[in-house]
Amino acid sequence: MIAYKILKRNRQRLNIVASGFFICYSIGFVLNMVYAGISNRLAILILNFLTNYFFFLGPIFLLIVNMIILESTLVYSVKRQLKFILLYGTVLLAGMIILVLLGEILDNSLEPFLGIQIINGAPKWGLIFFMYVITVISCFTNIPVIYTNFKIYFQFESSALKKKWKYHLVGFLGVAYIFYSLCVYNLLDPVKDYNFRILISILSVSVILWGYLMYNGIGAKLKL
Repeated sequence: MIAYKILKRNRQRLNIVASGFFICYSIGFVLNMVYAGISNRLAILILNFLTNYFFFLGPIFLLIVNMIILESTLVYSVKRQLKFILLYGTVLLAGMIILVLLGEILDNSLEPFLGIQIINGAPKWGLIFFMYVITVISCFTNIPVIYTNFKIYFQFESSALKKKWKYHLVGFLGVAYIFYSLCVYNLLDPVKDYNFRILISILSVSVILWGYLMYNGIGAKLKL
């Protein structure tokens, strides 16, 4: 596990925060595998909800890593860090819960609009849930992470550091691409489109490659 490798190497604050991203994604993948073999609708809905939440929560830790690098550990305090994680996590969780509950009450069981419906054992998102998730993740984490990644890259003077940071940057862009692909997949019919399912399966496996690129860029070698 990448998070274990990061913490084993050094348990300084930067590494602890960076490991949060990989821990969240690891939990998400484990939960995803668990509900893949379950037929109970309620269990699938709950486990899928938790899977989504941990996947969506992960990038906030990368943004905090970038802010620590840009502002230093003294300026970007632990208190400020925890407040931002709590704010983001609460906004994300509250919106998801509200939309899923409203969807259970108001949505058509075969064509969701507000929340998530389980159709033939597979989750299908409603348009409102999709738009909410995309908006929150993009505005709070993905766009800021990409922006600060480039900002850090251009601030480095050492060509060696720039080369290492490129791995991290490319790795995150790969993970972000997979994230948006999965969101579109969950919005569309996840059961009937066989070719799309094959593509998504390949993309999901490739997240391991992107994760190791990120690890090689910051977790394994970058000294800050």
